[in-house]
Amino acid sequence: MPHCVIEISNQLSNSVTPEKLLRSVFEVHVKSGLFEPDHIKVRCTGYDHQVCGTGSDRFIHATSHIMAGRTPEQKKGLSNMIVQCLIDLGITSAAMSAQVVDLDPSYVTFSD
Repeated sequence: MPHCVIEISNQLSNSVTPEKLLRSVFEVHVKSGLFEPDHIKVRCTGYDHQVCGTGSDRFIHATSHIMAGRTPEQKKGLSNMIVQCLIDLGITSAAMSAQVVDLDPSYVTFSD
C-alpha cells in the first residue's frame, strides 16, 4: 500500500513522459516516510475526452488509496507533496489536484 492512480488528459503528453511522472510520484510517496518503498504502487491512465469547467480541458489528478491509520495532517501533507511534484515537473496550464483516501475495510489483497 498505497495504490496511487494518476488520471491525466492526453493533451499533456508533450509536458511529461509517463515514466517520469510515475517515477516522480513514486519518489514523493517514499519521501513522505509513510510507506515502505516495496509496498508503493503507482499507475496512470490517460483521457482523450473530458470537460473541465469552462476553461482548459487539461488536467492531472492523483488519488492515493491507503490503509486507514494516517492522520488528516499526514494525508494533507502527502496531497500537497504530490501537487508540488506535478508543479516541479513543469506541467503548466492544467488543473492539478491530489487526494489521499482510506481504503474500505473490505479491501482484500493477494500475492504469490
